[in-house]
Amino acid sequence: MSKIFLTPHDSEVSKLVKLFTKGVSGKTINQGLLVLQKFPTSFTLHNIIGMAYASISQFGEAEKYYKKSIKLNTKSAETYENYANLLKTIGRIKDAIKYYNKSIKLNPKNYKVLNNLAITLIDEKFLYEAKDILEDAIKIDSKNYLAHLNIGNIYKDLNLNLKAIEHYQLALNDNKNHISLRNNMGLALTRARRYEEALKHYLFILKNDPENIRGLTNISSLYRNLGKLKKSLEYIENAIIFNKEKGLEESLYLNKAAVESELGEFKSSIKTNNNILKLNPYLYDAHDNSCLTMQKIGDFKNLKTSYSFLYKQLKNSEEINSKNALLNKKLNNMTNMVGLIKNSGRTGSIFLHSLLDGHPEITTLPGVYLKGFFHPQVWEKLYIDNKNKNWREVLVKNFFTFYDALFDANSLVDVPGKPMSGLPGPASGLTSLGEDKDTVLKINKKSFSHHMLGYLKDFDYMKRSTFFKLIHLAYDSSIGRNTNPKLIFFHIHNPTFVESAQFIKDFPSARFLQIIRDPIKALESWCKVYNKEGSFEKNNYHITNSSYHTKFAIVLNYFHNPIIECGRETAVIKLEDLKLNSEKTLKELSSWLQINYNKSMEIPNFQGHYYWGISEINPNIKGFSKESINRELGIFFSKKDQDRIKPIFYPYRKNYSYTTDSNEFFLNQLKNAENQINDIFDFEKEILSLSLKGEEKINAQLKGMRILMMNVINNIKNENYSFNFPSNIHNINTK
Repeated sequence: MSKIFLTPHDSEVSKLVKLFTKGVSGKTINQGLLVLQKFPTSFTLHNIIGMAYASISQFGEAEKYYKKSIKLNTKSAETYENYANLLKTIGRIKDAIKYYNKSIKLNPKNYKVLNNLAITLIDEKFLYEAKDILEDAIKIDSKNYLAHLNIGNIYKDLNLNLKAIEHYQLALNDNKNHISLRNNMGLALTRARRYEEALKHYLFILKNDPENIRGLTNISSLYRNLGKLKKSLEYIENAIIFNKEKGLEESLYLNKAAVESELGEFKSSIKTNNNILKLNPYLYDAHDNSCLTMQKIGDFKNLKTSYSFLYKQLKNSEEINSKNALLNKKLNNMTNMVGLIKNSGRTGSIFLHSLLDGHPEITTLPGVYLKGFFHPQVWEKLYIDNKNKNWREVLVKNFFTFYDALFDANSLVDVPGKPMSGLPGPASGLTSLGEDKDTVLKINKKSFSHHMLGYLKDFDYMKRSTFFKLIHLAYDSSIGRNTNPKLIFFHIHNPTFVESAQFIKDFPSARFLQIIRDPIKALESWCKVYNKEGSFEKNNYHITNSSYHTKFAIVLNYFHNPIIECGRETAVIKLEDLKLNSEKTLKELSSWLQINYNKSMEIPNFQGHYYWGISEINPNIKGFSKESINRELGIFFSKKDQDRIKPIFYPYRKNYSYTTDSNEFFLNQLKNAENQINDIFDFEKEILSLSLKGEEKINAQLKGMRILMMNVINNIKNENYSFNFPSNIHNINTK
């Protein structure tokens, strides 16, 4: 075997590399500077000295030597890579990306540099560019677990959980002990409702690292989804005990408050949330949790106060002008805006929406897809700001990713805000349109993108409120509709407290239309009783659909609905009027909406396709059928249950002519309801008989229902049986 002879230069380089590898950076620098006197034009020596300075955080010196190295040799991929790493460390991200690209151009098969560049792009929210680069890294090395891990993270952040799971699994094949990877895999599996698989990953993590904060938090959330609330609380409390990171405190206590609320520990939950908000008044999930818990127990006075406090913390999105005078005129004319909300499930809100979809003076998006659009965190994910010259294209791509269901109702990806209990397209009836129920609602992405980019090119940056209007214009343009509407009709459906408050903050002049139905009949259609099942997934479905307490709380929020009270104006339309006296009611609605009555309003449709709606009781029922509203009470509530429920809805039902009972009869019923407050309802007995023994969410509902009813009864007494309800459009137009 022949002996390898090194040149004096290469011999010195080899010695320096050994020193640096041992971690003795100071010696590396001192020796390197001596050697550099012998070889002052060596780009390799300058690169090594730069690495040594960077390792001891002397970044200015490191940069000086990297620059000299590059000046001596502009073809060194390694120096470009090291310099890019330094630039990323000191926060010069734009420059870091530039030098990573220079390194890749010289050595396109270096998957480590591709990974570093992708991670940098991910941090800057350039997700699509990062995804493309990681796919290139995988082509170079299909077993590159870092590439699979990072691209899985991108898909997870984009809520494309099935794709995330696919790449996480490939990353796990050769890295079964990777804790962070298993945590992310568990999250993606949980979102995909594959709970048993997720649990295995979390148990593996905690077996190997019992104090892993993410593992404890994630398994707590999983058990919460499964209704095992005491276990959930135990794990999150352990996470709080073991946590040493100040930055994690808020999210840990936030999870704790949510579990406490579902366990029926309402006062503890409100206290925990209030403590969080003292630390950070901009933690929106804490605001939602607090308001929701107050709603669940009927604490309407404090709910109103909390909602007002939330509203004050939010920043409005000011509308902006473009460089296009014609476009500005269109946008400035779009001032008449109405948000459609409901007072419970099964009120026919999508049916009403379908009657307005084809109106020539209205711009509206089909379905309830944009329900969560106004949550501040959604805009943060959609818009990367204008630092990237391609911000317009990225914004459109992000919109397509998060709102894929808007463009194909068959999409398996949910939209932000999760407006329905299932996937939004099928759950809204938008996958079974047309007389034969064989039409799926779709929008051409290419056409939408063309029109949207045409609008965006005249803006230097974007704001949420303006983009909301542009979405409607691009949609109308892509399907050939009028782009000079008199009304934006926004089906906000069932917004969270944060979503509704932000919408009002962005558009304070917006009005609200609330579609209502006899609340007791609505609850009968909405509440379900499902049999217990053995598997995690099926049992969770049972728990979710038997959550009657929250449904009662939503419907009973007629006392001080903060959305209605903070909005400029709210009117009510009754489903019964819409079906029993259709033409008259629609003409009155048109008058209130400030549009002309149009014959298109007589046929429920989306994009010209007949809309059937969704009815589990009668799947073949047509929109204007009177069957649902003429149906007698009793499909869910027994006569005994009805007698106890009717008095807590009496002021509302009396105001909107759902009952003719006298005040004397009502007061007698109210007294009886109060006396029977602790008795179990017949429908609760059925739920208990079909539930697994000791099911904690069901037991918590039994407790919460009594607190809610007692507070409602006290509210009715304190208000002296008189309330300020929004006016029926019939009464508005006959004044």
